[in-house]
Amino acid sequence: MKIYWTLKSISELKDLPYKERVRRWRSAYKSAFRHWQTWGGLALCGAFGGAGAYFGGMAGTVVFAGLGGFIYGQIVTQVILKHYRHRLQGEAN
Repeated sequence: MKIYWTLKSISELKDLPYKERVRRWRSAYKSAFRHWQTWGGLALCGAFGGAGAYFGGMAGTVVFAGLGGFIYGQIVTQVILKHYRHRLQGEAN
């Protein structure tokens, strides 16, 4: 599985100017919430943050919430690439 660190990591967006890259990403990102995987990733992010608070106090919360956010970002990116690649390519909004 490829890890996406920034929007430039996505092949459909890497050659675009910054503003266009962000515009296309936001268009697809809003639609990602129609899929259960996105909501599951968001719940997982919250669960990681809660586990960090329970087991590690403030430092654990920060570390685990950051890890949960990273995992959530990867899940959302996979959902967008699977269902909304056409929006990233700029064909039809």
